[in-house]
Amino acid sequence: MKLEQRVSLKQLRALVAVADTGSFTLAARRLHITQPAVSMQLRELEAIVGEVLVDGRREIRLTLAGETLVRRAKEALSAIELAGIEILAGRGVAAGTIDIVAITTAEYFVPRLLAEFGRRYPDIRFRLSVVNRAEVYAMLDERRAAVAIMGKPPSGMAVRRIPFAPHLLSFVAAPDHPLAKKRNIPPASLTEERLLLRERGSGTRDHIERYLKRHGVNALRADELGSNETLKQAAMAGMGIAFLSHHTFSMEEAAGHLVRLDVQDTPVEREWNIVVRNDQPLSLAVTTLMNFLQSEGVDLIGASAGASADRG
Repeated sequence: MKLEQRVSLKQLRALVAVADTGSFTLAARRLHITQPAVSMQLRELEAIVGEVLVDGRREIRLTLAGETLVRRAKEALSAIELAGIEILAGRGVAAGTIDIVAITTAEYFVPRLLAEFGRRYPDIRFRLSVVNRAEVYAMLDERRAAVAIMGKPPSGMAVRRIPFAPHLLSFVAAPDHPLAKKRNIPPASLTEERLLLRERGSGTRDHIERYLKRHGVNALRADELGSNETLKQAAMAGMGIAFLSHHTFSMEEAAGHLVRLDVQDTPVEREWNIVVRNDQPLSLAVTTLMNFLQSEGVDLIGASAGASADRG
């Protein structure tokens, strides 16, 4: 059959794209070609192999031959990509794909950072996952991510933490809340208030629980609402007081939809960290990203994080 002499990279990329997306249309979008072009590449590949590779009579699925070829095609395409990366690295040029994971609160600024990073280093691509803290820990532990952007790093795991920007958190409420215009509010005043909380296991939930415990506050009423967006909407609707990262509510505060409460010992200041495994070699691309975040992170995200802290 001599596949290596007849099969083209275009055909292999088309097959892998269809396998990954489960759709000829989505495969065409990924490859930036037309759907008929994807179909043509697969027909030519099937003619070379002498077997059907993709059965699409009811839904897109690979035949046994298709699964075999996809597995080997991914290995071949990856090897070629790595060869290009190594050649560029030999010239001192960072390239390749970085698997990045960030906690949900970081989604308010990470795209801005990566957009600027991508403009400066066009040969570096990235795959970004935004998940809760438990899943960030799992992805690091299972080596599904090379870089994590988060607050508290996992304990009991061989990781290195590199701080790159401050992380401020405060209590917020609707502008007509009774505490909105008060100053130097004692933490004990929160006892009678309805607090809106993130889910257990989230970094924000951990921060507010530590704050309340440190000040001896036992809230009489607390509701668990889940996401940052839900907490913001609930606070704006007058449902209660939320404890949020400044990154998440800066626009609502600027628009007058939310007010940062002047509670004593707030904002709570933490750090945004780059977290990488100690036992995993760092590529030139990862090192370049780390250096970029350390040198540019504060300037790129500091304005939104600090605007709300001017009163503190």
